Amino acid sequence: MAVRAMITSKYLNTLVLILMSLAVLAASFLTLYPHHPDSAAPAEPEYASKLFNKEQIMEINIEMEPEDFDWIIENATREEYRQADITINGNTYHNVGIRPKGNSSLRMVAQDKNSDRFSFKVKFDAYVEGQACMGLNKLALNNIIMDKTYMKEYLAYEIFDYMGVVTPKYAYANISINSKPWGLYLAVEAMEESFVKRNYGSLEGHLYRPEGAGSDLKWAGEDAANYTGIRKMAAYNVTDSDFKKIITMIEQLNNGSELEKYLDIDSILRYFAVNSFLVNFDSYVGSLKHNYYLYEENGVCTILPWDFNLAFAGHEISSAQKAVNFPIDTPLTVNLSERPLIGKLLEIPEYRELYHKYLQQLTEDYINSGRFEDSVEKLDKMINSSVKNDATAFYSHAEYEKSLPVLVEFARLRAQSIQAQLSGEQAATATGQNENSTPNIDASGIDLSALGGMGGDRGGGARPADGGGAAIPGMVKPEGETSKEPGAPPEGPGVFPRGNRPDPETMMKAFEIMREAEGGQLSTAQIARLQELGLDDNMIDRMRNRPAAMEGRNEWAPPGDRANGPDGPFGGRALSSRITSTEIAYVAVATLSILLGLLFVWKYKRRKYSS
Repeated sequence: MAVRAMITSKYLNTLVLILMSLAVLAASFLTLYPHHPDSAAPAEPEYASKLFNKEQIMEINIEMEPEDFDWIIENATREEYRQADITINGNTYHNVGIRPKGNSSLRMVAQDKNSDRFSFKVKFDAYVEGQACMGLNKLALNNIIMDKTYMKEYLAYEIFDYMGVVTPKYAYANISINSKPWGLYLAVEAMEESFVKRNYGSLEGHLYRPEGAGSDLKWAGEDAANYTGIRKMAAYNVTDSDFKKIITMIEQLNNGSELEKYLDIDSILRYFAVNSFLVNFDSYVGSLKHNYYLYEENGVCTILPWDFNLAFAGHEISSAQKAVNFPIDTPLTVNLSERPLIGKLLEIPEYRELYHKYLQQLTEDYINSGRFEDSVEKLDKMINSSVKNDATAFYSHAEYEKSLPVLVEFARLRAQSIQAQLSGEQAATATGQNENSTPNIDASGIDLSALGGMGGDRGGGARPADGGGAAIPGMVKPEGETSKEPGAPPEGPGVFPRGNRPDPETMMKAFEIMREAEGGQLSTAQIARLQELGLDDNMIDRMRNRPAAMEGRNEWAPPGDRANGPDGPFGGRALSSRITSTEIAYVAVATLSILLGLLFVWKYKRRKYSS
């Protein structure tokens, strides 16, 4: 019996040692690697890289019965699906659903007798259960209406992504319908189930696209009926219990209490920093209080970006002077109290300082570094011929080319004004100048109509005849140019050094020569043509030494410490502080190991003492 007791004791000691070691290892792992963002990030689905390849334009052909296509065009505002086959980059998906989509843009085209260029939504599983495109369940095809640059939405998403805000995937797409050219669109990942799974790993959270009652996020009582503009716009099914979390968040937001318990403050401030730079009032901060998504998980909410064809001062503002100098601390067209998601946060000095930090990073690392201008040049090189041959274009190719230098100059001046506001040289609110303020940045050389937007000649409708695309019956050519010539802009960074920046017309011609450069390298003949435009050797050397931008460089390294995460230089997966299932498993193993170890020790001691 004594020998048996010794053996049992030896095994018990060994087992206790193993269990306690496991507990220590698990606890050490959590201490050394506390919620590393990369370890918790869900694997990227196939469509994220193969479908949305920013280095090339998608080729999409939609095959439909002519009567079905005619029906959705004639009944566009009903937004009902009809059956189609769709081929994307050579891969065909049968029996998908397609319908027109949009709000004001849909109505504008529906009322325009000269255009049928609607935006479309493609639902891959509309008629075949479980069908998806490389894991994507829905695809939006945006018609780029009211945007002469063809780039506003693309560049807006790029900046949001760069600043660590969760964004949908996006890429340009040449669309054909029944094998006939239809036009250059922007393909965007629909923000529904696939989007949520890609970014958050599961459908445990809930996604809403507010439109209407409650979309201002002002407190209207506990009755869910007062927030139908949020509830009815859920991306997928929500219960009363799920939606109660939104109502609770709205109450706490308006009370200004425990904000960090109900809001992902960091991601929200990143969003508003970018939106303020973009002077984007067709959003939460404008009169329509829409075009944004609200994501909630475990009671914590954040705001996500959507729909930017009217960014860069294309909505609710007509003065370039006001747009360029719009105050960063009152970055909305209504009172701050009317939009608590930004108003309540900017009331708190700590949050306002963080918001200012992100504005500073954006203007320094994205605009003043030359990255924005590089992006414009790279995109122009990729899409210019498609714009020229756009069969249903809203604007002429000449208007497109004229818009790009104006877009670059607007961004430069906007960044200059933001930095002056951050330093106190200009007023940062709409309540007037302080005694030390200098005059606002001069934006008299900017003509906003050159960029497109709401109102005047900035709507959509007519197809130009000089675009080179196949003629569409009913399309007419716009008569003449309606935009005045912008004056010579002030000095600034970019291809052309400060103090010696050519006028927009010369810049446009320089862009054209740069597009012709093989591999981004300027030939002797091209250099001679640039010299004829009045560019000196320093300007030409700078252009010649930027092959990465012209070759479609995708990775950019801004000054300072880059990337704590895969989505941008500042990390920023929304709601990244939540505990992951992996971490829960480690905690469970550690706890169970310790309890079992203690249990064996306790039993062993009892047996030892009783003996």
